[in-house]
Amino acid sequence: MPMNNWRPRRGDADRVGGNDDVPPLPRLTVEAIEDLAQQLRFAPRHALKRDLARTEQLASEIDPEQTYPEDFIIFRITGYRKQIDTPALITGQALLGELAALVEHLSAAAKIAIDEVPGALAPEEVCRRWQVSRKTLERYRKRGLISRRVVGESGRPRVVFPPEAVEAFEKRQPEILKSASSFTRLDDTTRERVIELARREALSGKSLNQAALCVSEQIGRGHETVRQILRKHDANSDDPIFEESGPLDDRQRRFAYRAWRRAIEPGEIADRLGKPRPAVQRVISDERASVLRSLLPAIRDGLDTAPDEIGIETKFATEGIGYGGPTGLADLLALARAVTVMPPAEERARAGAYVALRARAATKIEALPAHGVSAPDVDRIETDLRWAARIKAELVRHQLPTLLRTIEARLGHEAEAVGASKLRAIMGALMRSACVSIDRHHPSTGGRLAAPVSLAADRAMREIMQRLLIKPKSSTLPGRARRVIGSTERVADFTMRICPWQREIEPDARLRAGIEHLSDEHAELLRLRFGFAPTPAGAPLTLAELADRLDSRPLHVARSERAAIRNAIAAVRRGDTMNP
Repeated sequence: MPMNNWRPRRGDADRVGGNDDVPPLPRLTVEAIEDLAQQLRFAPRHALKRDLARTEQLASEIDPEQTYPEDFIIFRITGYRKQIDTPALITGQALLGELAALVEHLSAAAKIAIDEVPGALAPEEVCRRWQVSRKTLERYRKRGLISRRVVGESGRPRVVFPPEAVEAFEKRQPEILKSASSFTRLDDTTRERVIELARREALSGKSLNQAALCVSEQIGRGHETVRQILRKHDANSDDPIFEESGPLDDRQRRFAYRAWRRAIEPGEIADRLGKPRPAVQRVISDERASVLRSLLPAIRDGLDTAPDEIGIETKFATEGIGYGGPTGLADLLALARAVTVMPPAEERARAGAYVALRARAATKIEALPAHGVSAPDVDRIETDLRWAARIKAELVRHQLPTLLRTIEARLGHEAEAVGASKLRAIMGALMRSACVSIDRHHPSTGGRLAAPVSLAADRAMREIMQRLLIKPKSSTLPGRARRVIGSTERVADFTMRICPWQREIEPDARLRAGIEHLSDEHAELLRLRFGFAPTPAGAPLTLAELADRLDSRPLHVARSERAAIRNAIAAVRRGDTMNP
């Protein structure tokens, strides 16, 4: 490329000059802080400088051992007291790193000049002061060491450290700094001793990680340092100490996910695959995220709105939802003849909540990383989609009279006259058409659902009559006796089949029936978890929300959930065996 046509790419300006490398802005990992940074970056410069000072002050007061609610953090930084019903809790240690990153984001947005940070220390000066490497210094920034991104005399961005921030970190982390400054690399003799000690630990059945922990205590060095020595040795040696397996292949990943869906304990899955339990749990989370990504087109079908938290907060988003549907064809017809029309305000509120939950889930799915997905993040999305399905079930339930009127208007007689098998197919086809109409209905337009549902149902009815060779009354032979649908004619619970994502994220279809055979404690846990009415919470709950309600830990609640699911399915199976 001719030099006279060269233009610096993004970041090249930071690299020109050799030692003035500026790392990219640190990533914000806590959602509340990330959202706050996005909002503040458009503030005027004087407001950014004010929020910057408040953030640095808050960072100096954080206790790593405590937890802090997000509304408190937002208030301390902006002075605005935001009303949040269930604010997220952030540990002090995690918050320190986030505030340090936020300071850098705010100082970059405010274009702070280096003259505005008197006595600022360059990274290499801090490294010499503490006798640490640049990589170690980067780790300290994640532990709460405050730095500012300023505009240097040349106009290029630079990262500097305010002297008061350096002194505060020295007071807060004296042991870490002392350990780092006294660090020496392991000599060959010590490395050989590490390998010898590890072989002894391996004979007792310890894994590489467990052996590294024991050896690190014996030689007084870091666990990670020893672990990396052992991993490097085994990777390059013809006589490895540990038989460590590689990552799970595609078949093993699918097996782990299917086993998890069947409520099998992760420890048992790990034992079956011969893999560490944490690795299996990470794979399961990634597979759950992959399933959600594959469902994204269906979730977004007919959706043209951003998340609307206000729509979710309506009382109709939680009241009167979670009820099952009939499992008998005769009962389904009886329900269609008995249900009343949903009031306009209630229908509009439920439709709005349904749209808002889908939009929120779609936004969160798009934000999921390719690997290393957080299980709580996936759980939140799956719970929102179950919640949306519970709301949609009520919208469908109140459209059953419209579907039945369409059937009988086209047939020219009562629906039962076509017989159970044909009626079952007709109801399924019209139910699907109603679901599509609801998905593409926009409550903001103010129209009622009955109109689009009726049109779609009539179109579907014409098509299925042609396919099943059903003729209307005017073309049938007179004098035929009225048919009666027997109590043995079964249909699937429509509330568990109205959304395309339910097959992947709902529990086993037999679970609702099995709940009746469980202890009160397990039954209540599953009702709360999956939003099966009656439940005091109304909507389905995430594991974290359920643990908070039960005053327990998510890990314990997850274990109880899996046990309850297995017991419920086993009870149904026993009943099926006794009553074929």
